[in-house]
Amino acid sequence: MLGPYVFTVVAGCAAGAGISAPARREAARYTERLPSPVRLMGLCVVALGTTAAAAGYHWHVLALLWAAACAVPLALVDVAEHRLPRRLTYPSAAGSLLLLGAADPAGDRTGSALHALYGAAALGAVFWLMALALPFGLGDAALGLTVGAVLGWYGFAAVFTGVLLGFLLAAGYGTAKLAARRAGRRDELPFGPFLLLGTLLAIALSH
Repeated sequence: MLGPYVFTVVAGCAAGAGISAPARREAARYTERLPSPVRLMGLCVVALGTTAAAAGYHWHVLALLWAAACAVPLALVDVAEHRLPRRLTYPSAAGSLLLLGAADPAGDRTGSALHALYGAAALGAVFWLMALALPFGLGDAALGLTVGAVLGWYGFAAVFTGVLLGFLLAAGYGTAKLAARRAGRRDELPFGPFLLLGTLLAIALSH
């Protein structure tokens, strides 16, 4: 199985290089603070290559690569502007669910498309309620649809793990910035990148 696995990782890295220009154009709609084209290509290659390595040689990797391709401009915009545009969050969720739905009839038995749908609905609803009651962004709630879908494929334990890791990573980063006096207690931190990183870690732990 090493050959197909290597192929998946190489294909993921190649896809990352290919989406770097579209990712930059999409992020540029919302912010001018972007890394150089070379650094952005490296970020895309790492994001999609790592995602492919975490998922392995299975049909559902296509859904995860789609989510990762959308995650790159989303993370860039969130870091720069503290927002997650619906133009990116909704297509990310819709594409992920469609590709996960196609993985089932293709013979992928590593998860369940129905569980992915339940995960998207559950996490999206929880995050939406949090956005109404807490200082939690609606963009983060929309991103929860994608996170719930890709982690729900593996089961609700994976959804819980990914979200927990996202909050822990965000809390650790915020604490470090406070300790270094690079941020105040009322300063906003972008949650999207930490949620996405927690999702990637949970995917790796699910195999």
